[in-house]
Amino acid sequence: MLNPTDLRKIPFFNALKPATFQAIVQYAFIREVRAGADLVSEGMPVDHCYFLLTGHVRVLRMSLEGRVQVLERFGPGAPLNIIPLLIGDDTNQATIETLSPVSVIVLDANAFNRLIAIYPDFSVMLLRKFAERMKIMTNLAVDLSFHTVRIRLARFLMELADQPYTTQGWTQEEIAAHIGTIRDIVGRLLREFESKGLIKRSRQEIILLDRVGLMKEAAKKDNLNE
Repeated sequence: MLNPTDLRKIPFFNALKPATFQAIVQYAFIREVRAGADLVSEGMPVDHCYFLLTGHVRVLRMSLEGRVQVLERFGPGAPLNIIPLLIGDDTNQATIETLSPVSVIVLDANAFNRLIAIYPDFSVMLLRKFAERMKIMTNLAVDLSFHTVRIRLARFLMELADQPYTTQGWTQEEIAAHIGTIRDIVGRLLREFESKGLIKRSRQEIILLDRVGLMKEAAKKDNLNE
């Protein structure tokens, strides 16, 4: 049985009714996963869902040509791979890779479905998370379709600065995959932003120095593929 103290570390669960909370305590357990492992693999059966207790992960998909698209990064408190279970899919639609050692609270698929059927507050909370994820994916699709790489990169850097957890560890290749471009263009634009005093780079850490200036970059319009 899961220790209730661990479950309370995730805000998602603290909003549930006591009976729902206790049911999850009975069903759930903790798993430790090393850095660099695939917690979930795209195309594999959905046997479990996870709630991130500690550490960081990234969600990615790979095209038939082998090109990687980084969809999102998540830190402590995030529910993971709940969408396939909510829509009744039997396979994972993306890979979840650990960026550090992580601890996850685990529910197997059968327990997840029982909780949804019996406890309405659990279902409502999950649907809200589902809606939040759909909003993120919609915004990503809009950015890729209608905005230049310059705009996407500037917005991405501002989003990084607003995240409650560390922004360290983003490589140029990963940033390029996340915003839908190639590494060389990201490198050129980062050097340009740094020369203007908008950001500072130290190894893989990016520090935002001038938000107003970066907002102006995000508002620029041009016809270049940058």
